[in-house]
Amino acid sequence: MEENEGKKILEEAIRFEIDGREFFLKAAEKAKTYFAKMIFQTIADEELDHIRKVKQIYEGYLASKKYEIPPATSKKSNLQNIFQEAKDQMGKSGPMNADEMEAIRLAIQLEFKGREFYKRLAEEAKSDFEKAFYQHLAQEESVHFSILRQMEEAVTNPTSFG
Repeated sequence: MEENEGKKILEEAIRFEIDGREFFLKAAEKAKTYFAKMIFQTIADEELDHIRKVKQIYEGYLASKKYEIPPATSKKSNLQNIFQEAKDQMGKSGPMNADEMEAIRLAIQLEFKGREFYKRLAEEAKSDFEKAFYQHLAQEESVHFSILRQMEEAVTNPTSFG
């Protein structure tokens, strides 16, 4: 992988993660319920971790010309813990409003697009490093997508929550 190509990959991945983080921060700020605030804030924090990871991978590559992908973060358990907390809080802060429901649906679309974006880049990758890198990011986006779908299900069908 050429340095310019690597820089382009880095910039593209970082821009996507920054856009996602901004979306989730705004959604968390506007959210009225504890459940929505916690999910959106946690995913925004994870997007920051993705940005750090992308930079770490790229800087490591520039320093050593070796392709190393750091292990996946264990944030999924944090999101699962938030679901348990939210379950306990559900009803105390009232039902989600229409804006929060729309934010959840938009977030689901964003994460789906992210997963598909990284999957496509993995398929088009010219090196094993690029392929592994994009597959890793696609997997992390899949976790967010799954969590948001669970959130949507929990809100639209509260008896399924738990």
